[in-house]
Amino acid sequence: MGNRMKLGNLKPTSELTEEDWVGELKHIDDQLTRVLDVFNFLEELIRLSNESDVALSAFNTTPLFWNVFRDSLQESMFMGVGRLCDISSDVVNVGRVLAGAMGHAEFFSKEALRRRLAKRDLTDSLADHLIENAWVPENGSALRPLKTEISSHLRRIEEIYLPVRGSYYGHRSIGVDARALFEKTNRTELGETLDVLRQLVGGLQFLYDNGVKPRVDVFGTKAIDLTSRRYVRDVVKAVAGREL
Repeated sequence: MGNRMKLGNLKPTSELTEEDWVGELKHIDDQLTRVLDVFNFLEELIRLSNESDVALSAFNTTPLFWNVFRDSLQESMFMGVGRLCDISSDVVNVGRVLAGAMGHAEFFSKEALRRRLAKRDLTDSLADHLIENAWVPENGSALRPLKTEISSHLRRIEEIYLPVRGSYYGHRSIGVDARALFEKTNRTELGETLDVLRQLVGGLQFLYDNGVKPRVDVFGTKAIDLTSRRYVRDVVKAVAGREL
């Protein structure tokens, strides 16, 4: 019910207060966390189907349940990914959160950081260290490299995943070539995109909390959440009654 942050007429990002922006950042962080959980559940389910005879046997015992479960995860993932870049004018999305940060360099000043740190239970030496070493953007242009780094990933979602969300899952439009829509998707590339978006959101939060310069160019396996994947394995193992 609360997955879509729809606020009627949103303030222009230039008019956001610090509290407003933090709330929008948290909203996107919550959305991204949910998408990553679903992505990892689905990826582990697919992996077990392909690599574990024990898991496959368990799936085939009650195939209707597992097929519906898999399809529900996939639908949830496409809908969630779409929310991250929802182009509706009354919805908070990733681009808006970054624009808010770029438009308010004052949120990340040393004075603002000092005020926030004073509310945390930190030692004076740690607080002084964070302030002394804080990266302070002089203006919005200092955050522009973040926009450059994520632009291709947002475009990937807009060009490939939003059409699937809208034409297949959102409305199931008559005459839509579903095969053509899904052929453009790529699980590895989607994982990379989610990885970059998580770096962006986490980086902005870490900048706000600790004054650390955000980066989104560190490619790795951050989209792979081993805890989420272990949950799936534990459930399937329990159903199968033996090690996978």
